Amino acid sequence: MKMYAPSESLAYRRRWWMAVTAVLENLSCSAVLLGWGSLLIMLKGQGFYSHLCEENKTESVNVSAPDDWPSCVEQEEMLNLGFTIGSFLLSAATLPLGILMDRFGPRPLRLGGSACFALSCGMMSISAYHPEVLSALIFLALSLNGFGGICLTFTSLTLPNMFGSLSSTVMSLMIGSYASSAVTFPGVKLIYDAGVSFTVIMWMWAGLAALVFLNCFLNWPEKGFATPEEIENRKKMRSEENHKSSVEE
Repeated sequence: MKMYAPSESLAYRRRWWMAVTAVLENLSCSAVLLGWGSLLIMLKGQGFYSHLCEENKTESVNVSAPDDWPSCVEQEEMLNLGFTIGSFLLSAATLPLGILMDRFGPRPLRLGGSACFALSCGMMSISAYHPEVLSALIFLALSLNGFGGICLTFTSLTLPNMFGSLSSTVMSLMIGSYASSAVTFPGVKLIYDAGVSFTVIMWMWAGLAALVFLNCFLNWPEKGFATPEEIENRKKMRSEENHKSSVEE
């Protein structure tokens, strides 16, 4: 993949495109698990772990979910456990990600994060076809969702390096878009309530994550982003080296 990575100078010329798309990508694919309440309703509506309500027919079996699947305390406990694992990865993965980004740069982490997020959405869609058999996949799907989301967030925080005096403004946009992604699942639930099937929504979301992967593949450089001052210093050093070599000749 190194041969397809743009140069630092080319990435610098595309910095505004990268910043704007990073904000949109954070809104749609970063910490979306923070809107768990809306996803929980959709998962219950699709029948995830509803078999627990049938196996444990007690007084805890309550009102049926929107699609006539039974709902109970045991079901919510299992789904909330999946959320706990996913949200843990959303936070705890920052330490190893920092080490990996120092070693390999943001490009491979962002590519991996967008791939994980796309796989997460695909797995949720597939498991929704047969929730009575594939409900357990939700644990892996939510884990990939949390890990992929923090990869996208963490790598986007390197973009302000290219904006000099505007770096604080760009940083606030990145952090703000990360925090605002909590409204994404409530927005998705509105689409779900309008009649669009859960599987269609998740496949479309997986396609969106694939576009994030493609955008990173085409625009993010192999190494981390240098500041404008660092780029200018490199140019000066190169010109001085060229001048010395010409004098020696």
